[in-house]
Amino acid sequence: MKKLLLTACLMMAGITCFGQEGKKEEPVKEIEVKEIQKNLYSIEDPGSRQFFVVGKDKVLLFDTGFGRSSVMEKIRKYSDLPVEVAITHGHGDHVSGLKEFGSCWISEKDASMIPEGVEARIIKEGDKLSCGGYTFEVVEIPGHTEGSVVYLDKKKKIMIGGDSIQPGPIFMFGDVKKFDDYIASMEKLNKLSKYIKQIYPAHNASVVGPEYIKFCIEDAKAFKEGKLVAEEIQMMGKTRKVYKGKNVSFFAD
Repeated sequence: MKKLLLTACLMMAGITCFGQEGKKEEPVKEIEVKEIQKNLYSIEDPGSRQFFVVGKDKVLLFDTGFGRSSVMEKIRKYSDLPVEVAITHGHGDHVSGLKEFGSCWISEKDASMIPEGVEARIIKEGDKLSCGGYTFEVVEIPGHTEGSVVYLDKKKKIMIGGDSIQPGPIFMFGDVKKFDDYIASMEKLNKLSKYIKQIYPAHNASVVGPEYIKFCIEDAKAFKEGKLVAEEIQMMGKTRKVYKGKNVSFFAD
């Protein structure tokens, strides 16, 4: 299952995988690192974006990508301090690089999804992680995965959003009940919108505003009501459906 999910994420990112008739993987382009706020950087991995904060005594990294992007090497150009990792959710394009770090903060509900041998340090609603002048509060948002979380700095009004708030397509395979959880999570975040000015997603747009929370709610509800038209594509040898809303699209069965 982990392998299939990772393959799906690679395909979504437009990355060629090893495999067919022994063809080699295409070389990975140089990955750019940008300072997007004071002490806050984005690693512009085309597969899945990561973020890190450089503090006085540590570096706080959000997600680790596929493992092919040498995240530690990128960070070491900015700091030699110890690196602490916080995970938004357990999909392969966010946790596959964890072996480089050995441990991570993650929701208990997604802890089984991280690579073997990596220590899961459990986080929950309301926990706070501080670094470099930022204090990120954990907000649980099940839906995309059971253990999805975002990291919100209410004072600076920025949020590390993972996969759940973005133009999409957002992966929502499986039981349609996940959409109920997802909508409830977005409605929960919408109540916090006064604390949010900038949301940094892992995919597609590099930054979106709090209006995207409402967009996610509207288009997820439209899916539930059967109002979105599906476009069929081939993925992992199966026919998958992309449901395109007004602002947000979803991969769903």
